[in-house]
Amino acid sequence: MEFKKVNLVYFSATDVSKKYAQAMGKALEKEVVEFDFTVPENRDPAKAPAFGKDDLVILALPIYGGRIPNICLEYVGALKGDETPCVVIGTYGNRHYDDAVVEMEDMMNAQGFVVVAGGAVVGRHSFSDNIAGHRPDAADLEGAAEFIKLVVAKEGKKLPDGTILGNRPYKEKAAGAPNVLLPSTSDACIDCMLCANTCPTGVISKENPREFAKDASFCLRCNSCYVKCPVGAKAFTQEAFKKTQEFCENAFGKPDKENLYWL
Repeated sequence: MEFKKVNLVYFSATDVSKKYAQAMGKALEKEVVEFDFTVPENRDPAKAPAFGKDDLVILALPIYGGRIPNICLEYVGALKGDETPCVVIGTYGNRHYDDAVVEMEDMMNAQGFVVVAGGAVVGRHSFSDNIAGHRPDAADLEGAAEFIKLVVAKEGKKLPDGTILGNRPYKEKAAGAPNVLLPSTSDACIDCMLCANTCPTGVISKENPREFAKDASFCLRCNSCYVKCPVGAKAFTQEAFKKTQEFCENAFGKPDKENLYWL
């Protein structure tokens, strides 16, 4: 496959999708450009990039409930290709990838890209350190690097339908009830503002990280604030969250799933 530049396009609240995308980009020894649209100021669909035939695009997104998260849809839907080869990577928390990767495939093919390969890869579940909390590990990232080398070694032809596993029509998304489970802040907070500056929905106030800047029901419960806090001041402490967390740990905490790649 001939291309001049590698473009990493990702949404990555807790850096899982970012790590996989960067491992792939680094492995190709070409110019790498990153489009990180995780935070609101980087997610303006009017500024979404267009790509040409000499580009390779690696799109890496988290999987929420077996589908592409709603928060990603508008920006991803604004990406434009010109027969641009594209690799779609879905990252999930050790439950299942369901129909998200074929959904990514369909969106990108419809927007002028040529999806040549895909993957469903495991990373820390957003609810718990006890569900794939160590992943991606070194072996995961090495595997991602080897996979992308295999991709570019072949012809850049569109994958036949059915190569990437998943269902069409896609599984229905869960009803979007307002979120009432929100992160709390302990006295350990040092006002570093890292949580506010990296919150994917911008609900944490940039003036006071103990407060919410707007309707807090927009919180994704992605746990970015918890994962990135340097002093452990952020946490979801409600009993309802703890029960959900316990259920998830028991249901799919073990065994660790293997990464899947299609090319």
